[in-house]
Amino acid sequence: MARKTNTPQEPDLFEQDGRLPDFLARFLSYLETERSASPHTIANYELDLRDWFRFLFEKKGGDFQNTDLSDLKLLRRYLATQAKQYEKSTLSRRLSTIKGFLKFLHREGEIEKNAARILRLPRVPKKLPFVLSTEEMLKLLDEAPHTNLRQKRLKAVLELLYSTGVRVSECVGLTYEQIDFPGSTLLIKGKGSKERVVPMGAHCRDALRAYVDSVPRLVKHGQATPLFLNREGQRVSVRTVQRDLQAHAITVLGEKGSEVTPHTFRHSCATHLLTGGAGLREIQELLGHRSLVTTQKYTQVDTERLQRVYEKTHPRDFTD
Repeated sequence: MARKTNTPQEPDLFEQDGRLPDFLARFLSYLETERSASPHTIANYELDLRDWFRFLFEKKGGDFQNTDLSDLKLLRRYLATQAKQYEKSTLSRRLSTIKGFLKFLHREGEIEKNAARILRLPRVPKKLPFVLSTEEMLKLLDEAPHTNLRQKRLKAVLELLYSTGVRVSECVGLTYEQIDFPGSTLLIKGKGSKERVVPMGAHCRDALRAYVDSVPRLVKHGQATPLFLNREGQRVSVRTVQRDLQAHAITVLGEKGSEVTPHTFRHSCATHLLTGGAGLREIQELLGHRSLVTTQKYTQVDTERLQRVYEKTHPRDFTD
């Protein structure tokens, strides 16, 4: 996929050093073709690298030609300015991006050394996933209107996100052909182009059928027909889904709804399955996690929930 790396906002930077657009384009292409990175991930990498390039350009007073991209001293100064402006999570992501970029350039023989490899990523405090109660989730689903096409689309998306625990990118990336209505399953294409088959419940299947039946053109396009369409007949964007979902959540849950995102549905699905007796291995397979360690965070969420319920309902009062 061809990608422009120079923008009108940064003409001087790229005019001063012609290496940058070439290096950046090759790195982004590497992420896409060899690492199977998502468009969202690639976009974030590009933004992070442009921010770093701007810093280097400013420090060199416009004389960029002789700048060593692996200058450790300059890199440390850049990270110091970032630490004053952003949280550790952003700092960690940007350093990870730069390390990956320099590792790529070193492997390609474009730089003699990758000094950034000795830098360690800052420790980022792990936050427990935000999860809705079963009652709150069912309220969101049951009170979703489904009169017009846009409402039917949102209803189908909500049911799908909670029933299967898929990522929002996997959801909007679905095609009509990936639905197996008779078998009540979906073929999900996840990170790294890995495929997995996930079951869907009756409510999800019915909501999808109601939506599909309202869009006859879905079954006429043949292969790889996007499932969720916008008003122009193109694949709906992640941003549109996020906006519609949050607006509905605020209507139903009030202020708490402003915290609800598509990932809340994924977290809630996993936590509720665990509470209901599902094993970590099964949840790992359903969510498409590479490592069981990622899935284990839901045990912490469930333990905290159990502790709160215990303190509220146990006949013995253990509080001071």
